[in-house]
Amino acid sequence: MMAKPEDATIRILRDIQASIAGQGKDLSAIKDELRRVGVRVDELFESSTMALGLAGHSNVRHETVQKQLEELSKRVERLEKQS
Repeated sequence: MMAKPEDATIRILRDIQASIAGQGKDLSAIKDELRRVGVRVDELFESSTMALGLAGHSNVRHETVQKQLEELSKRVERLEKQS
């Protein structure tokens, strides 16, 4: 008995459906992973921004303290000259 062309077509269409369903599951898993990666990138951006802000703040504090030390050194020198 020979297979009908319709049977071959139905088999091919079922194979295509199964393949598409598998790709849909893969795509869903990829979307979930991209969301997780996106959250991690956002957290990394926030952390690095905070770290850079703290470093900048620390640098400003260092410069302020350095200026104060220079002013105090000049003042001590002036006072020593007056003595």
